[in-house]
Parts: sequence; C-alpha cells; structure tokens
Amino acid sequence: MTKDATTILCPRCGCADLYRFGFDPHLHLQRWRCKNPDCRMQFVPGRPGRVRQNPKVVCPKCGANMSLFKHLSDALRFRCNNYRHRDQRRCTHKINIPLPGREHFDMVVDPKKIRLIQGKVKPLFCWNKMKFSKPTVALALYFQFFRAMPAPGVVATLRDLYRLHVSHDTVTRWGHKAAFLLADKCAPRVKLPKKPGRKPRMLADETQFKAHGEKRWLWLTYVPRYDAYLGHNLSARRDTQAARDTLAMTYHLAPQMKKAEILTDGLWSYGSALGDLEIDEKKHRVYRSFFELPNNNQLERKWSNFKSRARPFRGFKSDLGLAAFCEAQIVYHNFFRPSERLGGKTPAQELGLKLPKAPSDWALLTRLLTP
Repeated sequence: MTKDATTILCPRCGCADLYRFGFDPHLHLQRWRCKNPDCRMQFVPGRPGRVRQNPKVVCPKCGANMSLFKHLSDALRFRCNNYRHRDQRRCTHKINIPLPGREHFDMVVDPKKIRLIQGKVKPLFCWNKMKFSKPTVALALYFQFFRAMPAPGVVATLRDLYRLHVSHDTVTRWGHKAAFLLADKCAPRVKLPKKPGRKPRMLADETQFKAHGEKRWLWLTYVPRYDAYLGHNLSARRDTQAARDTLAMTYHLAPQMKKAEILTDGLWSYGSALGDLEIDEKKHRVYRSFFELPNNNQLERKWSNFKSRARPFRGFKSDLGLAAFCEAQIVYHNFFRPSERLGGKTPAQELGLKLPKAPSDWALLTRLLTP
C-alpha cells in the first residue's frame, strides 16, 4: 500500500489495499485498482459522475434495467439488458418512450389522411364545370372501381359501346377524386352490433405493392365475424409508426375493438404499436405456422382480391394512384360486395350502416358522388 492510498478506499468492497493503475485519459486524474481478487474494481477518485442523457427504464416483465436500443422519429426504444443471457433469465422485451417534451406518440387517426399522398386532392366534383353528365361519370367509375378496369380499358369501353370519347387523364382524375370522396362518405364510426357467443377477433396484416418502382406497404385490420375492413394505412416502411397509425385508425372507427383479441403474424411492429397504444399484451396473439389455430389465413386470402384487381394496372405510376385504388377497393368490399359469409349481405348492412336507396350499384354510386 502506498502513502497516497491510505485515505482511499474501494467504493465497491471498502478495501484499502490498492495500487496505481495509470491515469484517466480525459481528466488526467490518478486511476486506482483494488487488489481484492473478488473485486478488482477500477476507479478514479474525484471524477465527476456521468450525466444521464436518457431516462432510467425498468423492464416491466423481469425487472431488469433497460438500455437505449434505437432512435425513432418520435420516441426512444429501450431493450431489456437480460437479452445477453442464453438461459431462463433471457428477456428481449422492448418498449417505446416519447421523446422529451412530448406526452404522446405521433398518430394518425383520420382514415382520410394517408402519408404518401403529395399535393392536394379536391374532395368534391365540380359538376357545373364538367363536360360530361353525372351518369356518364358514374358509369366510368363503375367500370374502374367495381370491375377494376384501368383507364385505357374504361376509355375503350365508353368509346365502343356508347360512342363517348374521354381521355385517359380525365378518367384517372375522376378515379382519384371519387375514391377519396367515397371513403369520406362511407367511413363513419362503427358501432359493432352485439352477437351471441365469444367476442369478435380482429386480424391485422400487411402486404406489398409497388408505386413508381418503389415498395409500398398496405396495412389492414379485418374482423371476420362481420367480414369488414376497419383500419388501413399506406406506408413506405414496415415500421412501428405505420402499424401504430393503422391500429389507431381502427380503434377510432370502432372503439369496441380495444377489448377484442387481435391476431398477427408476429411482426415486431404490431407488438410495439399495441404497447404504445396501452393495449393489454394478453389480448395480442401470434401464430407461427400456417396450420396453427387460430391463424391469419382469412385475411391472407383477402389479399388475393387486391392483387388480382391490381394486376391489370401493371403497377402504379404514383402514390396517389395506389392510395386511390386501395380506398376504392375497401369501400367496394364494405359497402357494395355481397358476402357469402353473411348470407348475401354486405358488411355495411351487417353493421347496420345505412346508404341511400337505389335500384342498382350504378345508381347508388351516382347518388353518393353527388354533393
């Protein structure tokens, strides 16, 4: 023991048997090391403590401390420190905490807002400035929405059958405006009717499309009991924020679904989003195999309807076109397409949503497009 070490004790074990161990490279203070073989701690007396930049977080599952794992656009993601273990102590739980100065996460609860749409879309038709009549526009949109015909096919059909000459750009603009107008009129808050039996289960999944050569993800929530699509979102990344927006829209449209069980394919974005929305983890079920019950196959089969109808378009030239196509197909499924599961009713009829009376879908579309 040296003379300088007589008043210095190891802060861990209290041992006074120390020796010099170089200097601190930043503050140039003497570093000491404990000679106790069970301790061997290195320390620098007089060095100021570290300023904690991030909040101290404790894992809600195992009680261990959590460390910063990733920086998000509106939050900090922490991971349990027990992820290093390979035995029964292992825990990989992660949670998100809003950035300092924020109380809540950034969420979009309005179904009309889709992130990838650039510019402004006029929500209503200007019938007084149109060259064509309402039935003509409704007929073109009927072919485009109900029969999933691209603009060239709609133009050829109107020219060959009705001798109407409309440009491709005009039909495309009609489709963009009408899709968001129908989504606005046909997407009220849903009050799910009570049925005998267990509570309805909600399925959540995502699929990939391409717009101007880049990947886009369509997120969707689906309730098999009513054969209805609830929340949807379109994003450029398969991340927590997109899943959070989708679930937030769903719970805004149908608040009763907060108490329902949700089934996903195990993508981490869903678990993280449910934690951000303060939904009980016990209500989140994950299936790992195609033959496992319950599974997500009912929603997986629904993607074929989107894919088969999108195939004639041979890809979308813009995010606006993809967003309009998705909005139109969701409205068509919920309000116009009879379901065998519901005995020939549409999901809107099963949910008790009322639409204007009309003798045909074409006439109903004309009435819905009228301001």
